Amino acid sequence: MVRFEEVQMKIAESVKNHLDIYDMEVLIEQFSLNKEGKFYLTLPDMELPLPITSVVSFQYDVFQTGMSLQEDVEEKNQETDEVLEALEVLEVEVVINFPIMEDYPNIEALLEEISENYPDTEPILIIKEIYPSDEPVKEYQVTYTYEIEPDDVLDSDIFDEIFEELKGVMELIYRRTENYIDLSWYGR
Repeated sequence: MVRFEEVQMKIAESVKNHLDIYDMEVLIEQFSLNKEGKFYLTLPDMELPLPITSVVSFQYDVFQTGMSLQEDVEEKNQETDEVLEALEVLEVEVVINFPIMEDYPNIEALLEEISENYPDTEPILIIKEIYPSDEPVKEYQVTYTYEIEPDDVLDSDIFDEIFEELKGVMELIYRRTENYIDLSWYGR
């Protein structure tokens, strides 16, 4: 398995070809030492407040990182090989935060349009209602995941395809919602 930092840099290089990075985080779990990388993205040339954002994250657990140092050890039993093989698949999770809107007519139709235009994403819609307020505010997110095989983890073409597709989804959402955007700040 490739080191966490190598994957992080490969993702950053591909992102810069398609989207703007406005923040980055590396989280290390205190007890297990698992690592998670997060990239906070928006469409190019967006002005503050950012109406549409996305978060792309990937995780390495300590077993993956530790086993990458032991790849040359010849005596592995079959169970260890199966566990390692399952762990080496890299999951890249994408969460797209819709603009904060007033009275968007049909969010499900937009989700169907995303599914039709970008069938690889298999998007899931998440609706959050914020209370208390005079009127409940709804926030919408779309999430989907890519699984990348170990041999492809450093393949620039795969990451370019992922971020080109993400840019397309974000542009579609923005085009369909820009007339309904409330000018509220959208937090991370």
